Amino acid sequence: MVWAGTGPDDWGIIVRALVLLASALLLTATPLTASGSVTADPQVSSLRTNHLTEPLAVVAGAPRLSWQLSADRRGLSQQRYEIHVASAPDKLQTPDIWNSGQVTSSQSVDVPYGGPALTPYSTYHWIVRIWDETGTASAWSPAAKFETGALQPSDWAGDWIGADEAVGPEWTDYTVDADVTVQRDALGVFFRGRYMWQLNTTEGRMRLRPHVRQPDGQYVVLADVDVPVDLRQRNNLRITVAGQTITTWINGQQVDQRNRSDANGPGLMGFRVYGPEEGVVHRLKVTNAGGAVLIESAFPAYDQTFPGAPLQPGGGLSVKVAQGTENDLWVPNNAKPLFRKDIQLPTGKTVVRARLHAAAQGIYELRINGTKAGDHELAPGWTDYRQRIQTQTYDVTSLIRSGAANTIGAEVAGGWFTGQLGVFKPERYGRSTALTAQLRVTYDDGSTVVFATDATWRTSPGPVRAGDLLHGETYDARAAQTGWDKPGYSSTGWRAAIVKPSANALLVPQADQPVRVTQQLAATAIRSNVPGTYLYDLGQNMVGVPEFTLTGTPGQTVRLRFAEVLDKDGNLYTANLRSARATDYYTFAGSSPETYRPRFTFHGFRYVEIAGLPTAPPASALKGLVIGTDGERTSRLTTSSPLVNQLHSNITWGQRGNFLSIPTDTPARDERLGWTGDINVFARTAVYNQDSQAFLSKWLRDLRLEQRTNGAYPSVAPTVPEEFDGGNNNAGWADAGVNVPWTLWQAYGDTGIISEQFDSMKRYVDSLAPASGFIRPGGDYNDWLSLESSPSDTNLIGTAFYAKSARQLSQMASAIGRTADADRYQRLYSDIRNAFAAAFISADGRVSKGNQTDYILAITNDLVPADRIVATGNHFAANIAAAGHLKTGFLGVDGLLPALSKIGRTDLAYLLLQRTEYPSWGYEIAKGATTIWERWNSINPDGTFNDVNMNSFNHYAYGAVGQWMYGTMSGVSAAEPGYRKALIAPTPGPGLTFADFGYKTPYGEIATRWDRVGTDGLKLDVTVPGNTTAVVRIPASDPSLITEGGVALTAAPYVTNLVDEGDTVAVTVAAGKYQFAVLGVEGASDYVDLGEAASEGAHRVTAAPSSGTGVEAGRTRRYSGLQVPGSWFEFDLRIQAGQPFVLRLVETFDQAQVKDYEVRINGVLVHHRVNNRSKGGLDTYQFPVDDPALLTGSTVRVRIQHNAAASGYDPSLADVWVLPRS
Repeated sequence: MVWAGTGPDDWGIIVRALVLLASALLLTATPLTASGSVTADPQVSSLRTNHLTEPLAVVAGAPRLSWQLSADRRGLSQQRYEIHVASAPDKLQTPDIWNSGQVTSSQSVDVPYGGPALTPYSTYHWIVRIWDETGTASAWSPAAKFETGALQPSDWAGDWIGADEAVGPEWTDYTVDADVTVQRDALGVFFRGRYMWQLNTTEGRMRLRPHVRQPDGQYVVLADVDVPVDLRQRNNLRITVAGQTITTWINGQQVDQRNRSDANGPGLMGFRVYGPEEGVVHRLKVTNAGGAVLIESAFPAYDQTFPGAPLQPGGGLSVKVAQGTENDLWVPNNAKPLFRKDIQLPTGKTVVRARLHAAAQGIYELRINGTKAGDHELAPGWTDYRQRIQTQTYDVTSLIRSGAANTIGAEVAGGWFTGQLGVFKPERYGRSTALTAQLRVTYDDGSTVVFATDATWRTSPGPVRAGDLLHGETYDARAAQTGWDKPGYSSTGWRAAIVKPSANALLVPQADQPVRVTQQLAATAIRSNVPGTYLYDLGQNMVGVPEFTLTGTPGQTVRLRFAEVLDKDGNLYTANLRSARATDYYTFAGSSPETYRPRFTFHGFRYVEIAGLPTAPPASALKGLVIGTDGERTSRLTTSSPLVNQLHSNITWGQRGNFLSIPTDTPARDERLGWTGDINVFARTAVYNQDSQAFLSKWLRDLRLEQRTNGAYPSVAPTVPEEFDGGNNNAGWADAGVNVPWTLWQAYGDTGIISEQFDSMKRYVDSLAPASGFIRPGGDYNDWLSLESSPSDTNLIGTAFYAKSARQLSQMASAIGRTADADRYQRLYSDIRNAFAAAFISADGRVSKGNQTDYILAITNDLVPADRIVATGNHFAANIAAAGHLKTGFLGVDGLLPALSKIGRTDLAYLLLQRTEYPSWGYEIAKGATTIWERWNSINPDGTFNDVNMNSFNHYAYGAVGQWMYGTMSGVSAAEPGYRKALIAPTPGPGLTFADFGYKTPYGEIATRWDRVGTDGLKLDVTVPGNTTAVVRIPASDPSLITEGGVALTAAPYVTNLVDEGDTVAVTVAAGKYQFAVLGVEGASDYVDLGEAASEGAHRVTAAPSSGTGVEAGRTRRYSGLQVPGSWFEFDLRIQAGQPFVLRLVETFDQAQVKDYEVRINGVLVHHRVNNRSKGGLDTYQFPVDDPALLTGSTVRVRIQHNAAASGYDPSLADVWVLPRS
């Protein structure tokens, strides 16, 4: 039933009708449905295995099975279940693998598979049915399945293959002829791979300094040769290498010749600068000893001789360091390789099943007969490839041609394996890519054949000339080989693939959702200030790639650049990307429209600039493909505030962009690392917005494998091998190793991740034990990007997180039955708590320096002694009020609003949430943000940008406010881990008139919507999924003012355990839909508290001799007289003369009974009340009074009179209000 628009004229009729309906239904013992209809049978749906829908390759071990229940009624719960697992769908009714039998259990999430051990490369079909609380059996669920791949390394069949990436012999004896200018200090020229001839101008001295690079990357200077020219001007440099002789000319004059016995062998050429060095290469030509031109370019606009390198206006290659300390530009050796294998399937057999399993050192895309296999992007994702590599499985049955020729194709690029990671050098895991794959085909006769990668596969350079996750992709359509991935293609000129060392021992099935294209965004053309470039806006800061359809001429190249924002003049702003070039190039094959999308890179962007075409392409020619880990989106939020709605959107888009194989810190610049601090503060928000269970469990394995031998966790995971780990055991960063598992347990009830991570978590917390007197140092990062004038005490930060981790570890230990550990870490928490209070909380309740984060960490982690908590809360609130805005950095933002609500200042939380001035979330939105910024002032109030070294516009940490928006404002949280029992406790506040929220838990969606009604009334609609219960806390101070479905709380079916908590009223509800209403009393012109002497005296109460007062149903009340027909009592009430009003009355009951009485005003009958109630309690009802004859004065006399026919019990009232009629 919908109450919207119900006026006072309707209330009396509605309430009476619902009371009678409820009573009748209760007397017949028929459970109410959500709509009042007859009980519906339970249904089972949403079957999942290991938290995934029909995974094609589960990990070894017993899978965990889950399902959801639904029925069109209240109270649905599971009492028993039965699971069937079979090898084929037609065997499910009499399963040949496992029949659980009827199991008495309410468990419907993470039920362990109990059948025989899984076998590799098998399919398991399963169904489930349940018996509900009435003993009614559901129908069998729709069938689901899960599959296995390789369960151990010996199950894998494929070799690891790669392309011959050795430098060809043409790069042995050759001449480099270049026009160059040293703009600052030095410019180096590489040749034969290891020699670097440096032109040096430091200290005004013009020199040639020959170097040779050692295997460890260090350089040895061979000589200092003065040269008779000014190298700061444009000069011609020519270097010829012939055998062991290296000869150098400048402007045609020989300046050096030397013989090197180690100069034999081929090697590429390139350019190098270090630190502040800069140079320009105006022209380059490289010819081999036979006169063949290897390279020739004057570096015109969009030239890709050195892919992605910056170019000079008017021509020329710019060689300088954009980020880090060194910049090496090398001629690309080979384009990204293609691989192919033709296979012939026998006639007379039909393919019934085909699975393609693959992994790579690099990233790959597979094709069958010209069609892409699956929809994964950037597979196999990022792990520490030295320790494990994920495999993917694709169902390609529909792509295979029975009894015919088939072709398997593959394309491989560097990805995280050989590409640049962060600001660091590429090739951190290896110098070349490799692929392993196996196609397993099953025929209708039950036989299976395997086609695996081996030396018979063929390889050729492909049209992707360069592909790097940070820098972009270069594609030359002229080099595309039409039909290369289809049968019948002639592979003349292709070479045999090289078999590389096996990495099979590292293979594990991917256990989380793949990266996919999850959405497409349309573009809008906007004005470009740069001639020859065309600018487009996708309307949303997103992560992914463009897809375009453009027309050019053969050999013409277009350039696409990307940016998150525009500068204040409307130009593409890329300085904050640092060294990430984020640029794609496409060279046309012909003159007809050509469609392309990059496949081996991704960008963070909202704006796209296209250059290299004579006219602007229409906006319809471009779209954005949104890419990210494809976890189901599990939240929805709409409120009366456009700002809050946009903030929710910004939070979710930031998560979507940064959940890409790992939880990254930013998807745009040259970083994109798995920073632990960011996910530590954001995890509780993350699990609301997206199904993060499998994704974050995968990342925790990454983190665990990076754990140091002393138990310390790094600050990034995966680390950058031999380069960067962000530091170890940094407070608020390393603690993600405990907080993220705890968060997964709370959100999903997943004790499996606790067991898997427990020893690692213990080692981590124990590694903090050397803390002196339980005071832990904070490490390197403090409250990152805080706005406080003086940073927080790092020891306070460290000690607060030490306490938090100890307490969470204790709770998790208890959850998996490790009672000794639970006791041990609870004692540790108590010791740290005492030490924290002694060190950082003064006697008057002030915390340390008084920074906002100081208070937040103390309050949210319960570190304030009980005798100081009120004072501490007052100091914290005063701090917020005095500042007028937030000041927290990363480590305080997630607890800022929860801490205010915890001390009873939700009003301040709402003010901060909706603030639009700097610094605030609303300030970012006012500046056009569509994701969360890294800084509160990434764009300054004057429109300028903050420090480009650290200024991302998609950085989800400050989006951690979401947990308060969903858990407090909307009011949905877990009363028990996993939401088997939920807490629904919405907290309305100033500035919002409604909030509508839904969250998909493992059991189904919990939905809440609260609406303000008038000044102090409230409607609260609640949906609780099947097989769960919820505690609902309704913001009201008087239970008698609350109804559910139009009846009093105590009469509502499946509403139990009413507790008056003061400012809230708590009830427990079973599964189903509920409509609560809090009847507002603000604006009342009068109120009488019957049974209370002072109030009765003030209202001139008189009564029949049989009337009396007392306490019933917890309230003072007055009754007219039991079994005294015609008994009465009456009183005065103030009204506004001439104004209709509503009379609201609260009845009391001591047991089931029927009340029958009249309400008269000034002697006129205005209402006849008959209320049949099934148990004791309170009922509230109201009706309008609009007879003009009764409204002439400022007072009315109200008489309550028992029915003269003695039908039913006498009236007993506790409260009466006079309310304005709306």
